[in-house]
Amino acid sequence: MTAYMRSLSLSGVAFLSACLPVFLTGCSSAGPTPPNAFPAGEPLPPIRTVFECLPKEAALVAAHRGTDSSLRLPENSISALEAMIAAGVLMAEIDIAAIRDGTPIIFHDGVWDDHVSSTGPVVATEPDAFARLRLKDMKGVITAEPVPTLADMLDRAKDRIYLEVDFKSSADMATVVQMIRDRDMTDQVILIATTDDEAEALRPFAGEFLLSLPRARKRITANARQGVWIGGRWRDGDDKAVAARHYVFGAQWQKNAAELPKAARALDLLVTDQPLRYDPVVGMRGKGAAFRACLSADEDERG
Repeated sequence: MTAYMRSLSLSGVAFLSACLPVFLTGCSSAGPTPPNAFPAGEPLPPIRTVFECLPKEAALVAAHRGTDSSLRLPENSISALEAMIAAGVLMAEIDIAAIRDGTPIIFHDGVWDDHVSSTGPVVATEPDAFARLRLKDMKGVITAEPVPTLADMLDRAKDRIYLEVDFKSSADMATVVQMIRDRDMTDQVILIATTDDEAEALRPFAGEFLLSLPRARKRITANARQGVWIGGRWRDGDDKAVAARHYVFGAQWQKNAAELPKAARALDLLVTDQPLRYDPVVGMRGKGAAFRACLSADEDERG
């Protein structure tokens, strides 16, 4: 996150959040007023520190597939990532696949058909064909934007926004992890495991990364204070008690803003299709100063 974005006034961030969904059709003054989440002028705090400092009833909000469903921008795209950063969103959930030569790319589905200017399996695509692909926007219109590589996405996100990484079956975990390490971004990224096998494969990296574990097998804990991924289901208000050693990550796609306080009490990280509808950290009203003080404290002070 740039110093410029961190120094934006609250009204300025709220203005961006309200304007982005409507772009050329006008701008509403309604919308969330995000707290100034991080101390101005300081580096992006390690993601573990952010979770350690979150108030019990608060949750970090992440953009599902790196965008907001009210925008026409392509999902999992550089343009969407830049829009999320400009609007003050603090985390983007992205999907990593690979083409035939093993190059990690940002794409959700196993085939191109619905989201790109071509058809066929992603993993069978040669590099020269991949370079010619162009993303479709949310209305299915082909844009001039290429499918991003993981390298592109990491370089844009570094020091600007947190990432939550979802591995598709074609992605090689070790390659992805090494690319993140090479950019010194291990404190900026959460690795998602949604199955027992994925959790086992990611286990060697748990000392460096905050990674999620399937709720069914929380005992695959390689390091204290890992995250438990509970998918799209959460119980009203009590899932944070799943284990004292774990953060609780979850997802929801409801458009009812009244549901967010419930989700924030139940979760530490909320992945949603509508991040621009909510504060970057929900449940923080009146607690921003204490949160920022905790972020600025050293590890001994936080206990």
